[in-house]
Amino acid sequence: MAVANRDLMRAINRFAILHAIRDAGTISRVDLSRTTGLSQATVTSITAELLKEEMLLEQEGGKSIGGRKPVPLAVNPRGAYSVGVHLSVDKVCVVIMDLQATILSSYSKNLNPTDLSLENVIETLIETVQACLWKADFSKSQISGIGVAIPGLIDSRNGFVHFIPNYDWKNVNLAQILGERVGVPVYVENSANTLVIFEQWFGVGRGTHNFLLITTEHGIGMGMVLDGKIFRGFRGIAGEFGHTFVAENGPLCRCGETGCLEAICGNNAIIRDALEAARCGEWQPEGGKVDIETILAAAREGNAALRAIYRKAGRTLGIGISNMLKLFDPEKIIISGKGVLAGDLLLGPMAETLHQDISFASNARTQLCVQEWQPTNYARGAGALVLQEVYQSPANRVVPII
Repeated sequence: MAVANRDLMRAINRFAILHAIRDAGTISRVDLSRTTGLSQATVTSITAELLKEEMLLEQEGGKSIGGRKPVPLAVNPRGAYSVGVHLSVDKVCVVIMDLQATILSSYSKNLNPTDLSLENVIETLIETVQACLWKADFSKSQISGIGVAIPGLIDSRNGFVHFIPNYDWKNVNLAQILGERVGVPVYVENSANTLVIFEQWFGVGRGTHNFLLITTEHGIGMGMVLDGKIFRGFRGIAGEFGHTFVAENGPLCRCGETGCLEAICGNNAIIRDALEAARCGEWQPEGGKVDIETILAAAREGNAALRAIYRKAGRTLGIGISNMLKLFDPEKIIISGKGVLAGDLLLGPMAETLHQDISFASNARTQLCVQEWQPTNYARGAGALVLQEVYQSPANRVVPII
């Protein structure tokens, strides 16, 4: 067998073993052989390699049914560490995670809204990563890599940014630029896809071969797992759900077109419509402050104009999701992002227009899941992007080897 083919087969076998151990929690070498279908010699060789790398731990011996006691193996949480970074419209959020995706430390820093140039944002990013490492008493040498989550058109295979509307960046090789500055591997991915990677590896998407994850933020995003693999499309920018057309003569979208889904359902659209309601005297924002938090609070207090805005956004989102059901036939649809904080204001009207096959019931044809929102979610997803590389899935890594 050619060397390249041997290396590929070993990578596939290594992934199968790590995946089986992670799923089982603890498992003996004999059971690993049965679970993976690999020979005991292959299992023994690869687990010895992983033990030497300190990615596995040997636990106390299990029960013997005659002969030598089996020694259970488990993933070593301290076997590898990753840094996850989320670049949002106004902030850099950083987390450090162990091999089981537990957040060990987090740190965030506001961006300078008057200077969102590439140089300034990268400088702030590096400062925030370093502050997080210091806070956790970590050194850069302990980190397997840095994952960066950004909302925009991203070619993750090459770490290349086609376009980021938040910063008006175009055609930037971010992975290369940042990698040269920090001296560790850097992976860049669309923020919705980083949430998909986390859910696929560590969350409600585990064991699910077909699911969609929809993000509700300033815009609307989507990531997809189809037949067990993240689907990125020809240029790596598939899943722009927010820019699907839903309304003839609809409002202008930040992409330059009209009638896009996110121009009705995204937080930017809700803020735009709330400002118009204030201009018409239908709402008086306290202190003149208008942001999504004050709008949401006033809607919860019963302001009719604001509740109507959320109702329209929710019903339109439900129609859009129902269209995705017909296109992809997913087993699960996960709703995530800061927009879920609106709760029933958004999700109630959304449920009214969802296709009947979509529901929260565990036995639904397509199960709907709402991910609890935490400020570290996207950074955690970016950290999972690195862990995916550590686990070496040969088919599903950022730069696939098959």
